[in-house]
Amino acid sequence: MTDVPPKPSTSRGLRIALAVSVALNLAVMGMVAGAILRANGPMHAQMPRDLSVGFFTEALTPANRRDLLQRARTLTPGSFQDRRAMQEDLAATVAALRADPFDAAMLDKTMTAMIARVETRLDVGRDLLLGFLTDMSVADRLAFADRLEASLAKRGSRRGPLAGN
Repeated sequence: MTDVPPKPSTSRGLRIALAVSVALNLAVMGMVAGAILRANGPMHAQMPRDLSVGFFTEALTPANRRDLLQRARTLTPGSFQDRRAMQEDLAATVAALRADPFDAAMLDKTMTAMIARVETRLDVGRDLLLGFLTDMSVADRLAFADRLEASLAKRGSRRGPLAGN
């Protein structure tokens, strides 16, 4: 009787779930990376156009936005290098996806690097916004809250109801 090689322990369903998970992670990373690269285009290579404060950005007045962007520029003088590094990571991601055999460790390394850059931008944006809101007068903070609430309500009407209306 011949020895039959053992059946692989990884089920087909598990492999499909893993592939779907990787695809979803890459889609999210791609959207984040695309937003970062667009925000740091060639004309504004040294000045971020997005503070990475999400929906709070819409509640800022144009003057507030300019002021915070100026502060961000002084805090993140290497944004052009970050953009270049993000482009290199995206190229490495594509190479890792095309590699045969597939190199999950390389893909993880590039995804981790991109996430670290995004987290840095989020931290800078959060710190700037928190300082900005802390320094506001009560009247200005209430006006900001009104603009934020109106912005969220507007988003809710476009994308469905907001939780806890």
